[in-house]
Amino acid sequence: MEKQNDTLAQVGIGAMIVFIGILIAVSTSMFVMINQLERIAQGAESTVSVATNEAHTQIVFVGGWVDDAYDDYLLMIEYQSLGKNVQTDEVGWVLWCEHNDQIFRRMGYFGDPVASAPGGVTLWEVGEDITLPTELISGKRYFVIADGGTGTGNGAGTSCGPQWIFDRGVTAYYSIYLPDGGHTTQELRVNVFEVGESVT
Repeated sequence: MEKQNDTLAQVGIGAMIVFIGILIAVSTSMFVMINQLERIAQGAESTVSVATNEAHTQIVFVGGWVDDAYDDYLLMIEYQSLGKNVQTDEVGWVLWCEHNDQIFRRMGYFGDPVASAPGGVTLWEVGEDITLPTELISGKRYFVIADGGTGTGNGAGTSCGPQWIFDRGVTAYYSIYLPDGGHTTQELRVNVFEVGESVT
């Protein structure tokens, strides 16, 4: 038998090799694309979850009163969260006001002791003993003592306190800053300066 070259067979084998190469390239590309899409979807899901938790993590002001005849407010707040509880010493606050183009501010963290507060405790759960909780728990209400003055710690002076804003006819603002970026601000106005009177 005589040996013959079949050119069509050679073309067929070459086409089959190219076809197998294309299948390998397409399946590799699909794997990479699916893997990347899955990572993007998981990243987006995580971002949405964090954003939802942060958007639904808030402090709600329930009420406020003149606490003493000097410079303290007694505020009632409620912590609401779909996320996690927060450590009290990570929650910051600022009491500030403006008078004659000058801004006065006092700042600190929940749980910072204040000499005029009962036992120095400035935050406690409503209906419980006056002791500082280690964390804010979603759905629970807390009393907060806000002390007027400027600076940090026990502060200096009575700036932005109830009597100070009443005498000057100005509005004070109390802002609370959560560790994950949420914050809320409440206006404080004193229409009648008496201990126990409501702050609107």
